[in-house]
Amino acid sequence: MIAAVAVPVLAEALPIGNGGATVTESALRLSPPVEDIVTVYDSGALDASTETRAVAAARQARADATVVGSASIAMQRIRRGSATVQAAPALMSIPMGTTVIDADVVGILMGPDVSAVLSATSIVMSTRTASLRGAQAGDVVTLRSAFGSDVDFTIGAVVADEITGGTELLIAPEAAQRIALERKSRVVMWGFESRAEIDEALADEGLVSTRIRIRRSWDPFDPDSTLGMARSKELLGEFGYRVESSGAVTQEAAWQAANLPSGRRLLNDTIRIIAKCHLVIEPALQAALAEAAAAGVGGVFDVGDANLAGGCHNPRFNRLSQSSTIGFLSRHSWAMAIDINTRGSCQGCAPPDFATDPGGCTAVRIFRKHGFAWGGNFLTPDGMHFEYVGEPRDTFPYPSRYCPNIVDNSLLDPDAELPIEMTQRATIFADAGLVAE
Repeated sequence: MIAAVAVPVLAEALPIGNGGATVTESALRLSPPVEDIVTVYDSGALDASTETRAVAAARQARADATVVGSASIAMQRIRRGSATVQAAPALMSIPMGTTVIDADVVGILMGPDVSAVLSATSIVMSTRTASLRGAQAGDVVTLRSAFGSDVDFTIGAVVADEITGGTELLIAPEAAQRIALERKSRVVMWGFESRAEIDEALADEGLVSTRIRIRRSWDPFDPDSTLGMARSKELLGEFGYRVESSGAVTQEAAWQAANLPSGRRLLNDTIRIIAKCHLVIEPALQAALAEAAAAGVGGVFDVGDANLAGGCHNPRFNRLSQSSTIGFLSRHSWAMAIDINTRGSCQGCAPPDFATDPGGCTAVRIFRKHGFAWGGNFLTPDGMHFEYVGEPRDTFPYPSRYCPNIVDNSLLDPDAELPIEMTQRATIFADAGLVAE
């Protein structure tokens, strides 16, 4: 069971709930929900050492902490009374990015109206996700457990994505137990007295590392952050899928026919990369490659390698166990990302060759301009990976490790609070259920 970790701020802490969570008396009175949140996570499942050190950092900063879980869950159907609102294609499921948080902690981070509807049988759905399928509060959602059984939940509320942090489904640990979702993904901290104090504690525990990601709700927006599952579906469509024993994903034929070309196609006459990419992102790829060629940086692309080992569409699913329908879906399942330079900018290569080749960072910034995030700054560097996000990302000021954007910082007020859409707050749980590869 994924439960909150007791890190009391005051000497007298009040135990609440059945998950072993404790929050302080002062935390219970917080209204509106706390603004400042810090999350700490690894590139895969939460490492025990990272968890221990993150909890210690929270304790040093006199803050509270909780362990959060996440995965992609197989949804079978949504019903409203006797009517079917949505059903997965025969012998398939619909992927749903899901985040597991103790209900009492949800009350602190997102508000009591959100936490009040969470239980073993009731869940929260984000507004964007609900709108994609016409769902509403009171509908019954059937999810498939890790062992193949179907389990029903009621949608207790539909809540704005800015409040839920971008996840599709928000569930309590008691609900997660019913579908055998047990994977820890991150530690979330709140209630520290100052931002400087939590930063000092994180550094003291050795968490400031290129191998561990720290996301602060007040951080400026990372131009290389990727879309959550709901936004990906909104832009590129939602498919039914079935996970084969190999881990490969069989997708709904109707989605493939509507969204993918019949085969690999030439994207640029000068940089002669061929790939089978989603029809929505193909024009953006063509424009990015055309500008890179015009800028004289086409030589940074290893065309032969891209055409041999790269590409866009490659549906995959990482199971959490051999019998599990719960896991993580590759973003390549949507054909929304292209891999180029798979050797020189391989997953784990640091620095990737795009960051060391003259003109490589120019190419990266051109791709950002045309609506792509770059994987070179992922927690596990994946410099071959350019992923569609549907908006220009070349003007965001951010201290990227490799190839930071070039912006006029003199126009920025360093003391000004950024609007929420330009910070990490609104998308802090958006990556639930997805991996780059």
